[in-house]
Parts: sequence; structure tokens; C-alpha cells
Amino acid sequence: MNTKFYKALEEKKLLIAAHRGSFGGSIIDNTELSAKVAISLGADIVELDAIRSTDGVLYTYHDGGEKRSFEIDENIKTFSSKEIDELEYRNCLGEKTGQRVLRLEELFKKLKGKCFINLDRSWDYLDEVFPMIKKLGMEDQVIVKTHPTDEAFNFLKNSDIKLMYMVIASKKEDILKFMVPEINMVAAEILFTEEDAEIIDREFIEFLKEKNIKIWLNSITLGSRFNLSAHYDDNLSIEKDGEGWKWLVDRGAEIIQTDWPGLLKEFRKSL
Repeated sequence: MNTKFYKALEEKKLLIAAHRGSFGGSIIDNTELSAKVAISLGADIVELDAIRSTDGVLYTYHDGGEKRSFEIDENIKTFSSKEIDELEYRNCLGEKTGQRVLRLEELFKKLKGKCFINLDRSWDYLDEVFPMIKKLGMEDQVIVKTHPTDEAFNFLKNSDIKLMYMVIASKKEDILKFMVPEINMVAAEILFTEEDAEIIDREFIEFLKEKNIKIWLNSITLGSRFNLSAHYDDNLSIEKDGEGWKWLVDRGAEIIQTDWPGLLKEFRKSL
């Protein structure tokens, strides 16, 4: 199942991951349209988020943004599927769009064969997500990621279904923990706040690459309270002709998650 992923990396050298797709105006994140825009701009991977309704239906949505998305204060994970189905997205101007929250399986079907998918925030539903991906025949397309918890480790190690996996790590131990034969770890999403952080030192990055674990770094700029890559981010890259992306690539990035896939695609041409 890893062949297509590794082949894409070999051909392109750097894969572009679009954070929740590409969105703005009345194109809403975590939707078919945002994925379609991202792919058209050059994204190789579309990152999506998962939540579950109170009656067990999986949707693609990043909870915590309900005020922006729907003008409500409640977390939609406390809603039934009937209530979620009735929600209507608002656009960047706060106007209603007529668009609804998509069920995760529905969106996966729409994206089958079109791009790689990085599934985020599904760690509480792995026992449901894994069989769904297998049923859809998308094992070579979806990379599931989790934080380095014992619960995730035990599930992945003991699951009869093996999928491509990526750990979210801020310490070396977070990655080393998951490097066992029973877990199909193809990548590590490395978080660091300082450029001399131990987890991003060149020797360790080369060690991971020798083990065929691909390096995912983030250039997304989520706001002033976030620092995912020592501030070598999209904003710096746009302001200073790719400076942030250049630094990430120099430190070993093989996948970069961005909110600007079209601009990163142009930068990739210089590599």
C-alpha cells in the first residue's frame, strides 16, 4: 500500500499538503470544493479533519470553529447527525452559503483516486475509520495520524487492518516509540518551536530517512499563539520569497503542509 506514496515522493522530491484543502470566499474548508481547489493548485495531499456525532456518524470538520462556521457556540460533537445535517456553513463574510457538513465516507468517496489524504483528529475513532478506509479500498491513499499516545500505539500495533500512519511528534522519543514492525509508519509530522530543537537536528532527520520515514514539516500560520516550525512559515515565505520553505527543505522536509499550495508549487520548481 505504500508504493504509490513513495513513488510520488521519488518523482516530485517534495510533496505539498493543503491544510483542510484550499478555502476562502464561499469555498469552505474540509469540503469537496476546498479539496478540488487544492488539487487544482498543485496539492498532492489534502489534509482533512474528523468528528463524530452523538449517534455515531463520522463527519469531516475541525471542531472548535463553530462560531466562524455556523454562528453557534456549541461544539458540534455534542450534536446528533440530524442536527449536524441541518447546519449551514457561513462564508468568510458571515453569509449563509447553502453548503452542509459532509459525512466523512461521502467525502472520501468523492476523493477516491484523486489525491493522497491525511486524516487528522480521527484518533478517537480509529476503530471506525480503519474499517471504512479498507471497505472503500483506499489503503494506498489515506495516511492516518495521531499524537504519540499509548492508546494510539496499542490500537495500531494490534489492529488487523494496517494503514499508512504518521505520528505527530515534538520529541525524538515520540517517533522512536512507534518504530515497531507492527505499525506501518511512513512519515513523522515534526513540531518544533526553536530551530536548534533536538528533534530537528540533521543527524536524527537522516536516521529517520534511512528508515524510510518521510519528514512532514508545517509552514501553516495558524495565529500568533502557534509556532509549529520555529516561525519558518507561510507568512515568512510569502513576505521574503520562499525563505521559510527554503529553510524547511534544507532541514529535510519531504512534505510541507501549507495554506498556499499554488505558491508552494511555484517554489518547488526551483528545487
